[in-house]
Amino acid sequence: AMSKALNFINPDELSMQCILIALNRFLQEKHGSKMAFLDGNPPERLCKPIADHIKSLGGQVILNSRIQKIELNADKSVKHFVLTNGNIITGDAYVFATPVDILKLLLPEDWKEISYFKKLDKLVGVPVI
Repeated sequence: AMSKALNFINPDELSMQCILIALNRFLQEKHGSKMAFLDGNPPERLCKPIADHIKSLGGQVILNSRIQKIELNADKSVKHFVLTNGNIITGDAYVFATPVDILKLLLPEDWKEISYFKKLDKLVGVPVI
């Protein structure tokens, strides 16, 4: 369960050093004994229920789509997303999952001076193999 939760990898394909480092960290924390893991793989047990909930409320979940640009209205709110395939996505609310380095590249110039988004400067992306 830990190998699936930490790296989405089967236990026979993962170095147990990763598991031991995580366990060591959890055990040193005050409430470390209260840790828990999903009873299955994260896409099925975590992501799918979230996507199902969004869809049940009339929302749309679009996977495997790359955002090329965030277009803004005059008031600096999101007008729409432009995807790399040319499609335009409009909605009442937007959520997109991307590494922090990509988010920094996509951030509209008008947002870069907003204090909320200035906090991104302190975040550093973690390379994933």
